[in-house]
Amino acid sequence: MLKNFVIVFSFRLSEIALNLFIQKEKYMQFISKLFVIVLILTSSVVSAQKKNILKLDISSPIMRTANVSFEHQTKERSSFVIGGLYQDQSDGFASSYITRVAITPEFRYYMGRYNAPEGIYLSMFARYQYMEALEQIYVGYDPITYMTIYDYNKRNINTGGVGMSFGYQRIFQDKISIDVNFGTIWNSGDTRVSTSEPFVEAPNEAFRPYVGYFVRTGVAVGFLF
Repeated sequence: MLKNFVIVFSFRLSEIALNLFIQKEKYMQFISKLFVIVLILTSSVVSAQKKNILKLDISSPIMRTANVSFEHQTKERSSFVIGGLYQDQSDGFASSYITRVAITPEFRYYMGRYNAPEGIYLSMFARYQYMEALEQIYVGYDPITYMTIYDYNKRNINTGGVGMSFGYQRIFQDKISIDVNFGTIWNSGDTRVSTSEPFVEAPNEAFRPYVGYFVRTGVAVGFLF
């Protein structure tokens, strides 16, 4: 009887060990599959490059201007940028008080060892802008108060422009970007002789330097997503 008990016990023990081994194999297979899935997901997340940047020009407030832009990587070496700016009536360059709104679509091509949107780039852009100006007009001189008398004439204009620039953008920890650029732009509206007022040689002088040729430069800080 003891012999039969030992045989039965040994058989049951072997059966339990076999079941444990099978369960262990299934558990190890599950862990292995889970590890592979996590590895694939992790590698895909790590390798996924952020292709969008929202930027604010930190040099524009010097001229009381708000300038924001959005950049999207389109290909390995290129990106598309759309920018907008607003400026109030207190410009330091112009001879009159100017308010302007501008929209600037831009194409960028990145050169060097980095792919877009990092490294040295060359850009071509277009610009539409609407401007209002309070033009200062000389009226006369008051000999009693010894004061020069001026009046203001409110005018507006729509212009279109094209330009080129080059710059450098650096990405820090795949989160923050610093974009520095410099270029030139030509805007329409640089009329030298007025057809309606023959005595006015430069009727759009109040809108300078934002008509005709001008420089375009900036330093922007961006956030990648």
